[in-house]
Amino acid sequence: MSAPYAGPPQGPPISHLPPPGSSKRRRILATVITMVLIAIAILLLLRACADDQPQSVSIVAAGDMGCDPKDPGTGTALECQAKAVSDIAVGLKPYAFIGLGDYQYEIPTTEGYETVYDPSWGRLRDITFPAIGNQEYKVHEANTFHTYFGERSGPDQGYWSVELGQWHVVFLNSNCTVVTGGCGAGSPQHKWLQENLAANDSKCTMAVWHHPRWSNGIAGSDARMGAFYETLLVNDVDILLSAHEADYERFGPLDGSGKQLPVGVSQFVVGTGGQVTYDPEVGDAAWRAKAKPVPSEFFDADHHGVLQLTLDPTSYSWQFFAVGAGVVDSGSADCH
Repeated sequence: MSAPYAGPPQGPPISHLPPPGSSKRRRILATVITMVLIAIAILLLLRACADDQPQSVSIVAAGDMGCDPKDPGTGTALECQAKAVSDIAVGLKPYAFIGLGDYQYEIPTTEGYETVYDPSWGRLRDITFPAIGNQEYKVHEANTFHTYFGERSGPDQGYWSVELGQWHVVFLNSNCTVVTGGCGAGSPQHKWLQENLAANDSKCTMAVWHHPRWSNGIAGSDARMGAFYETLLVNDVDILLSAHEADYERFGPLDGSGKQLPVGVSQFVVGTGGQVTYDPEVGDAAWRAKAKPVPSEFFDADHHGVLQLTLDPTSYSWQFFAVGAGVVDSGSADCH
């Protein structure tokens, strides 16, 4: 019998590449390596384009800034310290300036912006992200505010968002009698806020509006902002910046009724950008009779000053720089 057929004779593995050491093989390998390197470079470029914000940024924030040109303009030793406070802010070389509203008193005229605001805080105009305050509406449709800041003033309704470093920042309009639909639950602005925060995937988030939800200042806490504040709580927002009051005040996390929480929104009230500071507990008997104190962690009505925030990818730190006194409040916290 004949042996079973074992197939064709087996030889060395068949290669479609030229023999090792040949110039053609070297050219092919060089081409492959080049293509791989190009692909890696493209991937790195795409990643950089998708995340072109710096990892950590330093910002400054203040509101209630420029005094009336006649009262007394850029400042005296005790009053109207817009120039002195802005000198501190400019010296800190911030990545951005978050304006907390009320840029020019008493009527925000073009003259006021040119003679008081521009020589002081206007030095930061190109990096300013301005929330809108109530003073801005003392002229028709806040037109001098929008004219002075241009595209940086945001949409006409005054609510929008931006990325600063790795942080998501929402700007809202707390002038509830002016903004379309007001500030209540279900208003157009409230719905926008809910949708904006629901789509946000940043670890750290900040909200900015002019009238503080919580305050022990002369105007007191603003209940109109309750629906917005509750939305911040639900969406794990870390910081709320406000002004309007003639003082600096820092609140730890509070729930919607003003009771302390272990984790939540920390609110900074920074109405110390130049206008006269005022402590109602000292000078207002009616306020003392009516006020219901809200638990806060720091209060200063003696100094003009600016808040510096260092925004890291998962945490933040703060320092309040007071004119003539240096840092009077500081600390740090993790995002949640």
